[in-house]
Amino acid sequence: MEKITLNTLPQDIVNQIAAGEVVERPASVVKELVDNSIDANSTKIQIKIENGGIDLIEVSDNGVGIPQESLDRVFMPHTTSKISSLEDLNTLLTMGFRGEALSTIQSVANVNLISKYIDSDVAGEIVFKSINDFSIKKAARETGTVVSVKNIFGNIPARKKFLKTAQTEYKKILDVLYPYFLIYPNIHFTVVKDSKTVIDLKEIKDSKENTVVKERVDEILKEDFVKRMLKVFYDGSGVKISGLIGHPSDHQKRSNHQYIFVNRRPIWDSGIVRAVLSGYERYIPHGERVPFLLLIDIRPDLIDVNVHPRKEEIRFLNPFRAYSAVEEAVKKALSTTMSYKLESEYKPSTTQTPSLVNTDFQGKRYKSKDISFKQTQSGSVRDSLLFSKEVLDDTSYIKNDSQQDDVNTSFRNIFQIFNKYIVIEFENETLWIVDQHAAAERITFEKLKDSKAIKSEQQNLLVPISIKFSEKEIVVLDELKGFFNDLGFEYLIQKEGIEILSTPVEFVGADFRKLFDEIFELSEDISYISKNIDRLREDILATISCHGSVRSGQSLHREEMIDIYKKLIKCENPYSCPHGRPAVWKLRLSDIDSNFERTY
Repeated sequence: MEKITLNTLPQDIVNQIAAGEVVERPASVVKELVDNSIDANSTKIQIKIENGGIDLIEVSDNGVGIPQESLDRVFMPHTTSKISSLEDLNTLLTMGFRGEALSTIQSVANVNLISKYIDSDVAGEIVFKSINDFSIKKAARETGTVVSVKNIFGNIPARKKFLKTAQTEYKKILDVLYPYFLIYPNIHFTVVKDSKTVIDLKEIKDSKENTVVKERVDEILKEDFVKRMLKVFYDGSGVKISGLIGHPSDHQKRSNHQYIFVNRRPIWDSGIVRAVLSGYERYIPHGERVPFLLLIDIRPDLIDVNVHPRKEEIRFLNPFRAYSAVEEAVKKALSTTMSYKLESEYKPSTTQTPSLVNTDFQGKRYKSKDISFKQTQSGSVRDSLLFSKEVLDDTSYIKNDSQQDDVNTSFRNIFQIFNKYIVIEFENETLWIVDQHAAAERITFEKLKDSKAIKSEQQNLLVPISIKFSEKEIVVLDELKGFFNDLGFEYLIQKEGIEILSTPVEFVGADFRKLFDEIFELSEDISYISKNIDRLREDILATISCHGSVRSGQSLHREEMIDIYKKLIKCENPYSCPHGRPAVWKLRLSDIDSNFERTY
């Protein structure tokens, strides 16, 4: 039997193996370096990214810095200024134990560090040729630290080949940075991507770390729901909770804006999410989601922060206590600021319903989502022409040119009920009840699938429409630009969002902000949409179709109803909307007679 030899691995290989725990991709490096900058009490942090961080990640700050005599020690394994005993590990309240960070980063990339310690007159610089071959010298820097990380995984080709495209890696970096932007309004953050400043978040005066300020949240998320968010607060049983939760009227099937922080660490905990939704139990439909930003401060001895190598999860010593506190905090915020009231102008009617009204902590009142839909296209000339034609044509029989068996005849009558359904009576004793919105969605959906038909009816906007989006959303919209152009939507990418120049004629009056928001909601990770555009194509078209179609609750003229009918029967699938809901309910006279037990 062959003798087994045990080898002691060299330190550089040990470091590379350990790096897998900390450095998974460029975003991991950004997280470690930004953590260090925050721990250094920085009020300005700049992140430079080149080629998605693959070629360069540079994080500079104005923090307290590192003494020159300690520059080599910060790159040694298991070296930290935060821990000297096991008790320190259990009660750590800074961004976490980062003893492996610089050591492991240096083992998988080319690293250079310049730092000026707050009590020093001159800065120091450390330059590495290899893990044990480095030089330290004086350098020019006014304050703080700058760390440059180049050619990540350049010395480990097997790891580098698993990195994604530069755009994907950049989006992962933004995913890491957004939580910091949200809870450190006291820090001026700047992101420079490929030599261009793409994010510049000024420090908000008089703000503190580990707080949520609506001004900063709005600047980052650029979402309309932010102004309606409610403050949440709880303090008891060793747990303190603060932050913002969404107004119930802003519920959605999915939400990309759910952030949890425990003792300043961005983490994810499905139990906390369930607790939030439990707090909304009386206010939103089952299965819906809401945006929220929750900051949970808890005694360090009541949690374990070392259950995840990248500190993305924690374990509560008493989960029930933590989850109950979250649920109670949400319920209290909703019950004290929400009230069900009738609008002052409300008059009892079968077409109106009470509105959900919120008086927020600034005294402003917000109405819930409007459940009635106004007609999207109108004009006095057009309406008068249609009205005249209606009167003249009221008793005429409209012949249909369909070749389908059960409708190859004329219809006697066509009318609308409840501003929701089109009823069509045919001469062959058949009755159709058509869901006007589902039918219009199907028509628009099949038209969108034929990009040539859309392009031929593209309309340039007299005044371009500007819409603000977050940097993550702008990246996705830039990637989807060609896709939308094929559908007849042309827009320019701007620093703060997009500028829509032209659209298909059906979408001239559409709510584009809402349209794009619903497209982003097709996936929890919006970057998935651009990466899987072919797979999601029909889902996106179905979402778009909903916004360019006749709505439920919209009054229609006779000619409009006839137009929907004629276009629907020419569709490849006229029986359902693109989401799968029925568009037509067919009844025969014999079915109706049977219901009334009529035999003659």
